[in-house]
Amino acid sequence: MQDLPVPIIKTKLYPPPTAPDIVRRERLLSLAQAAAQSPLTLVSAPAGYGKSTLVGQWLQVVDSKSCWLSLDAEESDLTQFLSYVIATLSGLSKDCCGDTVDVLRSEVLPDSGVLAGMFCNDIEALEGPVVLVLDDYHRISSSEVDDFLDAVLEHPPRNLSLILISRRDPALSLHTLRARGGLFDIRMHALAFTEAETQVFIHGQTDENVSTQEIRVLHERTEGWPAALRLARLAATASDSAASIVAHLPNDSHAVRNYLMQEVLGNQSTEIREYLLRTAFLDRFCAELCEAVNPESSTGTSGKEYVTRLSNANLFTIALDASNNWFRLHHLFQTMLQDLALISLGREEIRNVHMRASRWFEEHEFLEESIRHALSAENASAAADVISRHRKDIMNTEWWHQLGIWLRLLPPQIVASRPDLLLLKARIFRTSGQNAELVEALDQAESLLDTADLEDGLKRELRGSLASMRCFQFYMESDGERAVRAARRAHDLLPPGYFAERGFAMLLLAAALQMTGDVKGAKGAIHSAMTDKSAHADKGATFMTRLLTGLCFIHWMDASLNEVKLAAKDAEEMARQANLWEVLSGILQFKAAVHYHHNELSAVEDDLRDLLCRKAIASPEFYAYSLAISALTQEALGDSGGALQIAESLHALAFRTHNPYLIGLSEALAAELATRQGRMADALVWAKQYDPEPLMPMYAFFSPPLCLAKILVLDDSIDSRERAQALLPRLEDYLAGIHNKRFLIETLALRALLSEKTGDSALAIEKLGQAISLAQRGGFIRLFVDIGTELIPLLNRLELKGEKLEYVGRILAAFGSEGGRSDTARADTRAGITIRDIPDLPEHLSPREKEVLALLVKRLTNKEIGEQLFISTATVKRHAHSIYEKLNVKGRHEAVAKAVGLGLISD
Repeated sequence: MQDLPVPIIKTKLYPPPTAPDIVRRERLLSLAQAAAQSPLTLVSAPAGYGKSTLVGQWLQVVDSKSCWLSLDAEESDLTQFLSYVIATLSGLSKDCCGDTVDVLRSEVLPDSGVLAGMFCNDIEALEGPVVLVLDDYHRISSSEVDDFLDAVLEHPPRNLSLILISRRDPALSLHTLRARGGLFDIRMHALAFTEAETQVFIHGQTDENVSTQEIRVLHERTEGWPAALRLARLAATASDSAASIVAHLPNDSHAVRNYLMQEVLGNQSTEIREYLLRTAFLDRFCAELCEAVNPESSTGTSGKEYVTRLSNANLFTIALDASNNWFRLHHLFQTMLQDLALISLGREEIRNVHMRASRWFEEHEFLEESIRHALSAENASAAADVISRHRKDIMNTEWWHQLGIWLRLLPPQIVASRPDLLLLKARIFRTSGQNAELVEALDQAESLLDTADLEDGLKRELRGSLASMRCFQFYMESDGERAVRAARRAHDLLPPGYFAERGFAMLLLAAALQMTGDVKGAKGAIHSAMTDKSAHADKGATFMTRLLTGLCFIHWMDASLNEVKLAAKDAEEMARQANLWEVLSGILQFKAAVHYHHNELSAVEDDLRDLLCRKAIASPEFYAYSLAISALTQEALGDSGGALQIAESLHALAFRTHNPYLIGLSEALAAELATRQGRMADALVWAKQYDPEPLMPMYAFFSPPLCLAKILVLDDSIDSRERAQALLPRLEDYLAGIHNKRFLIETLALRALLSEKTGDSALAIEKLGQAISLAQRGGFIRLFVDIGTELIPLLNRLELKGEKLEYVGRILAAFGSEGGRSDTARADTRAGITIRDIPDLPEHLSPREKEVLALLVKRLTNKEIGEQLFISTATVKRHAHSIYEKLNVKGRHEAVAKAVGLGLISD
């Protein structure tokens, strides 16, 4: 079975076996082919009408592969529902529904239409016709499951026949399906026994000669209800008097059920009765579990003997697996037993039954059923204890979705009163970007920990968990020193087996050390952790990839793009091998960011292809940043329509998931694209309502506060200029204070452009020079190009030499090729050198000056140049002097160096 995001109870995946006393009803069996050929068949009737029995018979006669799923209320969650559907389909094809499985591992599901399309495509890939039976669909209470099935049935796979078995009509578009011939339904009147079928059933199961008149009375009183007929047969078998049973039948159909139930139960031994009344509260049972919930009978009838007697007597028992280890009671029989148990046992003993079941299921690692039984016992604290005792495994296996379901099942006051549950809830807030709720949960947990009467070891673990989340909080509050202390405290307090929390704390420790300016210490912390035994344990890949991701963060903040690239390469290889898409999402974002800023735009698509084409979203945050990179790359390549389409997909994702962080990011990206596409009015609408305070660490590709600063600088209205003059120094101080060189570079470049606009040219050159100095090591190109061509004159006025001059030349060359524009060029045949025009130079070289410059590159003297161009030496000197002024240099050597560096000259 595939690695699905929820634990699977396999006994829900088996169809009920055929009962030995079954009546073969040809009038209903003849409908099997019609059901197998219809996109949807609905078998809808109250309990006890043989719905599952009939569909089970159908499956034996149709020429199609089939699979079965018995639903519970827990499958109202769409992720859990689809996980179970795929689990049962896996019995037909081991690795089926690969794309849908990928989506189910996602933190975010697409809308029902998209999801249904993926599922339908996966079903189409299966060989031959498939019948999928969803039993007990009435237990589903979710519009998202209904919407999904409606979407599937709107354009159903040609090879799929869906059969729903339900006690009531589901909330699907049945009228629409019926109108277009896509619905085949069977209802109560068809499922009820005819008098002839009642006669066959009674005569076939009793040795006594029951008269036609007695059968007619039995049929009329039961109204052909199959469950009542079976109860009558069981009662007659036990009392050896079918005639007596018929003679005493009440006239009222409801009274008939109660009468027959009392007769059946009254004929059982005391021990079997006790077992029946207690196992009635189990949705499934095995011999060992029966003994666990009925300890009073442990010295009499064993659980194995009880199960054997039920099976031999055909007492409404349904086997759930091929090996006959697990069983369940027929739902109607189970309901009737529960009603009797309430009277016979009382509520307190019923609660005890549930608690015994809860303990047994937990001991055997069936956590979902353990939690459910504890809640049925009205013991929410016990259910909470189950979750808490297994919190380490839940986090290590990243069962965030299942954890969220379990926490929502608990009363809110229970969660609010327990630090262990609040810390788990905080983890979920972290993944969904709810940082305010995260801090509130941590504060509540810490307050409770200070006063809680807990065992010392548990309290130590919980304080470690608290510290691992506090370090994230402090980091987001830009308090690097407190984040460092919290991360180290988490590392000291958490036991070695807490891989997920320890890895998270180490990543934050490195980031926080970098924030304090201790880059060497940050790298040292990562390298030291790589020698930790946790890095080589069973979950070693999970731990190691997070450490390598920490290195990516450090180098990114330090504006060391080449080092980011190396760390990302190692992390990507390991994450792919271990199929760790959550961490891989962040790694691929960094890898693409490096190529983007190096202006290697064609490589960006390759970096992100697997991530963005993959159906699952393992990390919504870094998936969003990857969409931003992709959108801005398309814009840089001239595909504005494609860029807007990608931005719209981010916007839809943010609002579909109600994620405030992603909503803000998507709106800022839309404003950024509006700026680059010349729609300044649209960008200003966002800028006027956006408040960047409080400033927070900018640790990924895109920063809304920097987007705001750019819009204000480029708009250059009085109001925008005033806001920019207030914002940019604030940003510079903040980013310098947290040692975030990556976004400090951009801030300095924007300050340079703003200073130039306000007439402070000296400050403009100073700030741009600082930006170039910080950016050169990483080789940032796009960062400057994305600010716009207004930066070009400033870049040309920088007085640079050597490598810096060459670096600025590469930036200016990128400006020249931006948007598909081609530079004008002149090839001087005498010199064999091409002279280019760079757009927006303060003053372009004249054709004669280009000829002179080309010969200066060839190191000819003024006299030799004059002879080549047939002009006087004085004229050569005049042209050379003009070239020096235009390039802002003092002599021929600097002119040649700068011209080469700026990309004006090439061989």
